[in-house]
Amino acid sequence: MDYDEWTGGTVTSTYRESYAATLGKLADLAYNGKFDKAVDMVEEQGLKNTWRLRTPDEYENHPPTGWTVLHQAALLPTATLSHIDRLISLGFYRSLRTLDTKETAYDIAVRSGRDRNILAALKPRPRREVDEATIKNLQKGLDAVVNGRVSDLIEENKFRIPPIEVLLELPSLHIWCPIPGFYGGFHIKMKEDNTLELDSFCRVVGGSEETHEVYLDGTYKRTSQGSGY
Repeated sequence: MDYDEWTGGTVTSTYRESYAATLGKLADLAYNGKFDKAVDMVEEQGLKNTWRLRTPDEYENHPPTGWTVLHQAALLPTATLSHIDRLISLGFYRSLRTLDTKETAYDIAVRSGRDRNILAALKPRPRREVDEATIKNLQKGLDAVVNGRVSDLIEENKFRIPPIEVLLELPSLHIWCPIPGFYGGFHIKMKEDNTLELDSFCRVVGGSEETHEVYLDGTYKRTSQGSGY
Protein backbone atom coordinates (compact mmCIF):
# COMPACT_ATOMS: atom_id res chain seq x y z
CA MET A 1 0.00 0.00 0.00
CA ASP A 2 1.63 3.25 -1.10
CA TYR A 3 -0.66 5.58 0.82
CA ASP A 4 -1.50 6.40 4.42
CA GLU A 5 -4.91 5.97 6.03
CA TRP A 6 -6.43 8.88 7.91
CA THR A 7 -8.43 8.44 11.13
CA GLY A 8 -10.47 11.58 11.67
CA GLY A 9 -13.26 10.78 14.12
CA THR A 10 -13.29 12.80 17.35
CA VAL A 11 -16.29 11.39 19.25
CA THR A 12 -16.69 8.04 20.97
CA SER A 13 -19.95 7.21 19.17
CA THR A 14 -18.05 6.82 15.90
CA TYR A 15 -16.16 3.75 17.11
CA ARG A 16 -16.55 0.61 19.17
CA GLU A 17 -16.55 1.25 22.90
CA SER A 18 -13.40 -0.86 23.34
CA TYR A 19 -11.50 1.16 20.73
CA ALA A 20 -12.52 4.47 22.30
CA ALA A 21 -11.36 3.14 25.68
CA THR A 22 -8.03 2.07 24.16
CA LEU A 23 -7.44 5.57 22.79
CA GLY A 24 -8.25 6.98 26.22
CA LYS A 25 -5.71 4.66 27.85
CA LEU A 26 -3.04 5.68 25.33
CA ALA A 27 -3.79 9.36 25.85
CA ASP A 28 -3.49 8.90 29.62
CA LEU A 29 -0.08 7.25 29.28
CA ALA A 30 1.21 10.09 27.11
CA TYR A 31 -0.35 12.83 29.25
CA ASN A 32 1.33 11.35 32.32
CA GLY A 33 4.70 11.11 30.59
CA LYS A 34 4.89 7.31 30.47
CA PHE A 35 6.40 7.14 27.03
CA ASP A 36 8.00 3.70 27.19
CA LYS A 37 4.53 2.21 27.64
CA ALA A 38 2.85 4.65 25.26
CA VAL A 39 5.23 4.00 22.37
CA ASP A 40 5.02 0.24 22.89
CA MET A 41 1.23 0.47 22.84
CA VAL A 42 1.28 2.49 19.62
CA GLU A 43 3.51 -0.08 17.96
CA GLU A 44 1.64 -3.14 19.21
CA GLN A 45 -1.84 -1.85 18.37
CA GLY A 46 -1.22 0.40 15.36
CA LEU A 47 -2.45 3.58 17.04
CA LYS A 48 -0.45 6.26 15.22
CA ASN A 49 -1.86 9.77 14.91
CA THR A 50 -4.77 9.19 17.27
CA TRP A 51 -6.12 11.35 20.07
CA ARG A 52 -8.49 11.13 23.02
CA LEU A 53 -12.14 10.99 21.93
CA ARG A 54 -15.00 12.83 23.60
CA THR A 55 -18.53 11.59 24.14
CA PRO A 56 -21.18 13.46 22.13
CA ASP A 57 -22.38 15.07 25.38
CA GLU A 58 -18.87 16.24 26.28
CA TYR A 59 -18.13 17.63 22.85
CA GLU A 60 -19.90 20.98 23.23
CA ASN A 61 -18.17 22.13 26.42
CA HIS A 62 -15.02 19.97 26.25
CA PRO A 63 -14.13 19.49 22.59
CA PRO A 64 -11.22 17.16 21.75
CA THR A 65 -7.77 18.70 21.94
CA GLY A 66 -6.37 16.59 19.10
CA TRP A 67 -3.10 15.99 20.95
CA THR A 68 -1.37 12.84 19.75
CA VAL A 69 1.39 10.99 21.59
CA LEU A 70 3.91 12.95 19.50
CA HIS A 71 2.48 16.29 20.68
CA GLN A 72 2.77 15.17 24.30
CA ALA A 73 6.30 13.91 23.66
CA ALA A 74 7.22 17.33 22.31
CA LEU A 75 5.98 18.92 25.52
CA LEU A 76 7.15 16.65 28.32
CA PRO A 77 10.77 16.16 29.44
CA THR A 78 10.22 12.45 30.12
CA ALA A 79 10.11 11.93 26.35
CA THR A 80 13.60 11.33 24.99
CA LEU A 81 14.90 11.73 21.47
CA SER A 82 14.69 7.95 21.18
CA HIS A 83 10.96 8.03 21.97
CA ILE A 84 10.39 10.75 19.40
CA ASP A 85 12.42 8.99 16.73
CA ARG A 86 10.42 5.80 17.32
CA LEU A 87 7.11 7.63 17.02
CA ILE A 88 8.17 9.24 13.76
CA SER A 89 9.39 5.90 12.42
CA LEU A 90 5.94 4.48 13.26
CA GLY A 91 4.35 7.10 11.04
CA PHE A 92 3.42 10.02 13.27
CA TYR A 93 2.90 13.25 11.36
CA ARG A 94 5.27 16.09 12.20
CA SER A 95 2.95 18.56 10.48
CA LEU A 96 -0.30 17.61 12.23
CA ARG A 97 -1.65 20.45 14.37
CA THR A 98 -3.53 20.11 17.63
CA LEU A 99 -7.20 21.04 17.51
CA ASP A 100 -7.09 23.37 20.50
CA THR A 101 -3.85 25.35 20.15
CA LYS A 102 -3.29 24.73 16.41
CA GLU A 103 0.35 23.75 17.05
CA THR A 104 2.58 21.16 15.47
CA ALA A 105 4.78 19.03 17.71
CA TYR A 106 7.68 21.24 16.62
CA ASP A 107 5.83 24.39 17.75
CA ILE A 108 5.17 22.79 21.12
CA ALA A 109 8.80 21.73 21.50
CA VAL A 110 10.01 25.26 20.71
CA ARG A 111 7.84 26.89 23.37
CA SER A 112 8.77 24.13 25.83
CA GLY A 113 12.49 24.78 25.41
CA ARG A 114 13.37 21.29 24.17
CA ASP A 115 16.94 20.72 23.00
CA ARG A 116 18.09 21.25 19.44
CA ASN A 117 18.25 17.55 18.60
CA ILE A 118 14.59 17.12 19.49
CA LEU A 119 13.71 20.28 17.55
CA ALA A 120 15.56 18.95 14.52
CA ALA A 121 13.72 15.62 14.74
CA LEU A 122 10.32 17.32 14.98
CA LYS A 123 10.72 20.00 12.33
CA PRO A 124 8.19 19.33 9.54
CA ARG A 125 9.69 18.01 6.31
CA PRO A 126 7.22 18.46 3.44
CA ARG A 127 7.91 16.37 0.36
CA ARG A 128 6.87 19.29 -1.78
CA GLU A 129 7.04 23.01 -1.07
CA VAL A 130 3.68 24.76 -1.45
CA ASP A 131 3.09 28.32 -0.28
CA GLU A 132 0.75 29.04 2.63
CA ALA A 133 -1.91 30.80 0.56
CA THR A 134 -2.17 27.84 -1.82
CA ILE A 135 -2.35 25.40 1.09
CA LYS A 136 -5.30 27.36 2.50
CA ASN A 137 -7.00 27.40 -0.90
CA LEU A 138 -6.53 23.66 -1.38
CA GLN A 139 -7.87 23.01 2.12
CA LYS A 140 -10.94 25.10 1.40
CA GLY A 141 -11.60 23.18 -1.81
CA LEU A 142 -10.96 19.79 -0.18
CA ASP A 143 -13.33 20.60 2.67
CA ALA A 144 -16.00 21.73 0.22
CA VAL A 145 -15.82 18.56 -1.89
CA VAL A 146 -15.93 16.24 1.12
CA ASN A 147 -18.79 18.13 2.73
CA GLY A 148 -20.57 18.23 -0.60
CA ARG A 149 -20.84 14.44 -0.53
CA VAL A 150 -21.06 13.53 3.15
CA SER A 151 -21.75 16.66 5.22
CA ASP A 152 -24.26 14.83 7.43
CA LEU A 153 -21.68 12.18 8.35
CA ILE A 154 -18.97 14.80 8.91
CA GLU A 155 -21.26 16.57 11.38
CA GLU A 156 -22.51 13.39 13.05
CA ASN A 157 -18.99 12.09 13.66
CA LYS A 158 -17.42 15.51 14.26
CA PHE A 159 -15.01 14.28 11.65
CA ARG A 160 -11.69 16.00 11.04
CA ILE A 161 -10.91 16.23 7.32
CA PRO A 162 -7.20 15.58 6.58
CA PRO A 163 -5.04 18.72 6.60
CA ILE A 164 -3.17 19.53 3.39
CA GLU A 165 0.03 19.86 5.45
CA VAL A 166 -0.22 16.18 6.34
CA LEU A 167 -0.70 15.24 2.70
CA LEU A 168 2.45 17.19 1.82
CA GLU A 169 4.42 15.17 4.38
CA LEU A 170 3.65 11.79 2.80
CA PRO A 171 6.15 10.25 0.36
CA SER A 172 3.34 9.29 -2.02
CA LEU A 173 1.40 12.56 -1.57
CA HIS A 174 -1.64 10.27 -1.27
CA ILE A 175 -3.93 9.60 1.68
CA TRP A 176 -7.00 7.40 2.02
CA CYS A 177 -9.77 9.00 4.08
CA PRO A 178 -12.52 6.52 5.03
CA ILE A 179 -15.72 8.20 6.21
CA PRO A 180 -17.54 6.48 9.10
CA GLY A 181 -21.01 5.40 8.02
CA PHE A 182 -20.33 5.97 4.30
CA TYR A 183 -18.94 2.49 3.60
CA GLY A 184 -16.28 4.14 1.51
CA GLY A 185 -14.35 7.36 1.46
CA PHE A 186 -11.94 9.55 -0.46
CA HIS A 187 -8.57 8.85 -2.02
CA ILE A 188 -6.84 12.24 -1.90
CA LYS A 189 -3.80 12.72 -4.13
CA MET A 190 -1.63 15.70 -4.99
CA LYS A 191 -0.73 15.85 -8.67
CA GLU A 192 2.47 17.11 -10.28
CA ASP A 193 1.02 20.61 -10.67
CA ASN A 194 0.00 20.69 -6.96
CA THR A 195 -3.70 20.39 -7.71
CA LEU A 196 -5.67 17.68 -5.90
CA GLU A 197 -7.45 14.67 -7.32
CA LEU A 198 -10.18 13.17 -5.13
CA ASP A 199 -11.61 9.75 -5.97
CA SER A 200 -14.59 8.88 -3.78
CA PHE A 201 -17.06 6.02 -3.58
CA CYS A 202 -19.56 4.19 -1.40
CA ARG A 203 -18.93 0.49 -1.87
CA VAL A 204 -22.54 -0.55 -1.18
CA VAL A 205 -23.99 1.76 -3.84
CA GLY A 206 -23.30 0.92 -7.47
CA GLY A 207 -22.31 3.89 -9.60
CA SER A 208 -21.33 6.01 -6.59
CA GLU A 209 -17.80 6.68 -7.83
CA GLU A 210 -16.90 10.33 -8.36
CA THR A 211 -13.67 12.13 -9.21
CA HIS A 212 -13.11 15.77 -8.35
CA GLU A 213 -10.24 18.12 -9.11
CA VAL A 214 -9.35 20.87 -6.63
CA TYR A 215 -7.42 23.75 -8.17
CA LEU A 216 -4.78 26.06 -6.72
CA ASP A 217 -7.27 28.87 -6.12
CA GLY A 218 -9.57 26.59 -4.12
CA THR A 219 -12.15 26.09 -6.83
CA TYR A 220 -13.12 22.56 -7.77
CA LYS A 221 -14.95 20.54 -10.38
CA ARG A 222 -16.37 17.05 -10.66
CA THR A 223 -14.57 15.45 -13.58
CA SER A 224 -16.18 12.02 -13.65
CA GLN A 225 -19.10 10.12 -12.18
CA GLY A 226 -19.70 6.36 -12.05
CA SER A 227 -22.51 4.67 -13.91
CA GLY A 228 -22.62 1.41 -11.93
CA TYR A 229 -20.58 -1.76 -11.48
